[in-house]
Amino acid sequence: MSEPKTILITGASGNLGSKLSAHLIGRYDLRLLDIRASQSSEQEVMAADLSQWDMSWVEQFTDVDTVVHLAADPRADQIWEKLIGPNVDAVINVFTAAAQQGVRRVIYASSNHAMGGYKHVPEPHIITTDIAPLPGAEYTQAGSTHNSRAYGAAKLMGERIGKCYADIYGLSVIAVRIGWTQGGENTPAQMDVEKDPWMKNLWLSNRDYCQLVEKCIEADPNIHFEVINGMSNNAEMRWDIQHTRNVVGYEAQDDLYG
Repeated sequence: MSEPKTILITGASGNLGSKLSAHLIGRYDLRLLDIRASQSSEQEVMAADLSQWDMSWVEQFTDVDTVVHLAADPRADQIWEKLIGPNVDAVINVFTAAAQQGVRRVIYASSNHAMGGYKHVPEPHIITTDIAPLPGAEYTQAGSTHNSRAYGAAKLMGERIGKCYADIYGLSVIAVRIGWTQGGENTPAQMDVEKDPWMKNLWLSNRDYCQLVEKCIEADPNIHFEVINGMSNNAEMRWDIQHTRNVVGYEAQDDLYG
């Protein structure tokens, strides 16, 4: 019987990280990092400021098969100055640590915001991963107008950093443009009925999200660099997930509309 793979998850205490670690525990050996240390009933989360190179956390990458890099400032309307550390410097450090320590694959949590400008551009109607990036969307929240241009641009930069490290160091890199996974149970019933239709159609259920990342972990080891969309099978969305099916074998189980 083969030994289980060792998976390192950054941002392990966040919404996405905690859901994924709960899904994977017991089937993989997990190493969990977050900006703050914590102790759950299942496993310890080690404190690591990934924007600052430190061998105490770099050594955690030793003998790791796959890194799932989720750590970031998640605020879509964050200003550029506050994104440089957590969303750019940390990405460079994580890819560098992975390359130095012989990690096989990095799964990078990119974002739909890398293509958010298509909210305001009707064509092409289907948003695939081979059309030109258009980072940033304008949206209304609590009566105020916001935009995600800086956040989307930083996520796009992370994708390009991943491509460079794949080309130079031979890392297998999968960048997932994640849709929208609400906190908690994340059911259609808990969604704000007044929410912008663009946002609604980005919905990614908990079980589809966890399945997608696990599929990325187990996907063809010969994958060099791929960008894929990560949404549930929402009937009214513009996002293409056929490429995601083809690349990693993802089969979305849920649809926002029933």
